[in-house]
Amino acid sequence: MTTAAACVLCCTYGYDRPYPAAPGRYACNPCETRLMGVLGDLADRYATLQTADELIPHTSGERGSPGFGPRSPAVDALLVHSDIRTRWTSEHGYGALAVIESWARMIREETGAQPPTGRATMTRELATIRWHWDHVMRSPWVDEFARETQGVLRALTNAGRLAERVLRVGPCPGLVDAGVAAVTGETVYRVCGETLLVRASAEEIRCRACGTVWPRSRWNELGDQWADYALLAHDLGVPVTTLRRWASEDERAGQPWGKERRGRRNLVSRTDALAAAARRGKAVA
Repeated sequence: MTTAAACVLCCTYGYDRPYPAAPGRYACNPCETRLMGVLGDLADRYATLQTADELIPHTSGERGSPGFGPRSPAVDALLVHSDIRTRWTSEHGYGALAVIESWARMIREETGAQPPTGRATMTRELATIRWHWDHVMRSPWVDEFARETQGVLRALTNAGRLAERVLRVGPCPGLVDAGVAAVTGETVYRVCGETLLVRASAEEIRCRACGTVWPRSRWNELGDQWADYALLAHDLGVPVTTLRRWASEDERAGQPWGKERRGRRNLVSRTDALAAAARRGKAVA
C-alpha cells in the first residue's frame, strides 16, 4: 500500500506531526484553506495601507523611490510595500508588491500564461495566483511560497500599526466646472461627490478629485455632522469608554462637544470628537 506524502505546510502552521497531503498536492486541505486565507488577509491589509497612502502629500505629484526623504516611518513603510522596485531592507523586509509580483510572474512563466500589460498592481498579481491555484498547490515550492506570503502579511501588519487610521468623511460638496450650457453659454457646475478622507490629526481635508481644501473650521459642512459613540470609537480605533472620558474632560475644560438626540440615539459632534483626538495626539492604527 502506498503511503500518502506528508503535507509540507503543516510544520509551517505549527503542527507537531504533519497531515497527509491531498492527492496530487503538496499540502493537506486545512493548510490549503489557511494559505488561501493568508492571501485574503494580505489583500485587505495592503488595501488599508493604500488608502492611507492616498493622503500622503508628494511635492512632485508622483510617488518617489522608497527610502528617499520619507516623512515618517509610516510613510517609508507605505512606499516600500507599494513599489515594485523595492528590495530587501532590514527594517521592512521585502516589499509586499515586489514579492507577490515575482511569484505571479513565475507562475505565468511556468503555466505559459500571457503576461498582462500595464503596471503591476496587488489586485492583478493576486488574481493571477488565485487563477492558477491548482498549479500552486501541485508545485514543490508551495512551502516557500507560504513562508514568503506569511512574511509579507506580518510586514504589512507591522506597517499598519505605524499608519494613522484614515477616516471617511463623506462626499465632497465642492463645485466643479461641468462645461458650458448650449443655450445660455453660461458655465455649468456640478457637485464633486468624491469621497473625502482624513486623519484625525489633520487640520484640513484636500479633495483628491477637485482639489478643494476644507479647513477644520468647515468640517461641520461635510458629511453627517453627528455620530454615536460606538461609530466614532470604531473610526478612531479607541474604546467607547475612552471617547466618553474625552467628552467629559473637554466639558470640564470648557470645550463641550455638540450633542443631538435622534429618537433613542444620543449623538455627538463628529468634528468635536476629531478635534479631541487631535488635541491628545491620538494616532491609532
